[in-house]
Amino acid sequence: MLGAMRRLLLLFCVALAAGCDDDPPAPPPPPPPDTGPPRDTGPLPDTGPRPDAGPRRPTVDGLVSDREWRGAAEAESEEPTDRSGSELRRLRATIHDDQLFFAIEGSIAEGDSLVLFVDRAMGVDEGVADLERLDDERTALAAALSREAIATPADFAADFGWATTLFPHAAVGLDDAQGWRDLTEDPTDLVPIDSETAPSICGAEACEGAIPLETLGGAAPRRIGLFARILRADTGLVNQTLPMDDPDAPDVVTQVLTVVDGEPPMDGGVDMDAGLDAGPRGVVVDGVLSAGEWDAASRYADTGPAPFGSFAGNDLRTLYALRTADRLYVAIEGDLTAGNAFVMYVDREVGGAEGATSPTPFADFSGDLDRALSKTLFPPAEFRIDVAWGTLDLRRAGTATDARMGWREVGTNPSVFVPIGGAGAPTVCSANVCETSIALTDLGTPAGGDIGLFVRLVAATSDGVSNQTLPTDDPSAPELISLWAVLPP
Repeated sequence: MLGAMRRLLLLFCVALAAGCDDDPPAPPPPPPPDTGPPRDTGPLPDTGPRPDAGPRRPTVDGLVSDREWRGAAEAESEEPTDRSGSELRRLRATIHDDQLFFAIEGSIAEGDSLVLFVDRAMGVDEGVADLERLDDERTALAAALSREAIATPADFAADFGWATTLFPHAAVGLDDAQGWRDLTEDPTDLVPIDSETAPSICGAEACEGAIPLETLGGAAPRRIGLFARILRADTGLVNQTLPMDDPDAPDVVTQVLTVVDGEPPMDGGVDMDAGLDAGPRGVVVDGVLSAGEWDAASRYADTGPAPFGSFAGNDLRTLYALRTADRLYVAIEGDLTAGNAFVMYVDREVGGAEGATSPTPFADFSGDLDRALSKTLFPPAEFRIDVAWGTLDLRRAGTATDARMGWREVGTNPSVFVPIGGAGAPTVCSANVCETSIALTDLGTPAGGDIGLFVRLVAATSDGVSNQTLPTDDPSAPELISLWAVLPP
């Protein structure tokens, strides 16, 4: 009965927002009583067997499926290619059985080459920071890795490279056309890794490969970084990049796909105000719920039914929220599969005059995270949405201009979201925890204002919203916001 009443209220809100005409249409008949399980607002459930919820070990065979890459970090390209026959569509990476696996969906034209560079420990002072130093022309593969002067971010130094000059092709032994090279020994003599140790296969539409962590070297905890490019047969690069970067400057890398190996490194976090009683360590944004770290936070657990239908295998379990004198800290615990997202909507000043009111159809479809955040929500009059945060990925850390993870200003123009916070608003996600933080000045919270926020599990490519809510709200109408967390000064 409660679910039915809320849906009636939702319909009333929509009608009220649309205004009143001289001859308004007759209202729709009331819905029948809701006697079934809580409504899942995502796509209809699959009639086949439910996929298992955990990450899977990919098979290196050049055939990519969402099922085998469930839980992997991924990056897509939405830029049309400027090279007929060569295309980059998606890069995925994950760690299983002490191996780093990657998949690149796309193709290369005859004479072109596909290259992948890997930093085994982002932010560690080792590896080749200046790829212009690579100068090995002995084989087609080594020449591809050495050919272009690609500028990389300050925290990226390549330790290994992978490349292929053929599609389709399966690497065999010390293959000169496809495979891995160690870049660290001598930039003019790249050391090949045999394909039995580090296999790779390219099919007609994708390449898959793996390398043992022992061969990769380094030690956990760490963030492993990857990016991919296509080299033209003559000179230069194809405009497409993975992760997506500036298509007019594909030789300048600002976006790197990252995979967390072990407990994420602590150097990306910001210590909480030491004056607060938050346990022995304080909050560090590293994707790990350490003992005592969140003792001073407000904690909310989802007590509703488990997700079902298209959201089966996902789980939104716990929200931790903490405000200090100058920052907001949030941790979200749960499970997230490919194609879905954790999202959070924030009112920088509950009861204030700014922000998006009910109902607001957020509608920015320019980027992966923007699309995931674009939902129609119905908060009450006193809650106006100013800012949103979200992630489509686990097992990685966000970059300063991340297209799939981070903070957005959404209340000023609900059709054009603006990234906020940058490097000063870190996000790090491990296998089942995301932690993030943002300065109150970036959030725009005035002195004395209460911060309000709520979290949802949503589809990343459709209007679907799961029945799960944090704090626990009505599972049959998750777009209708009646409960949220309040963080006073």
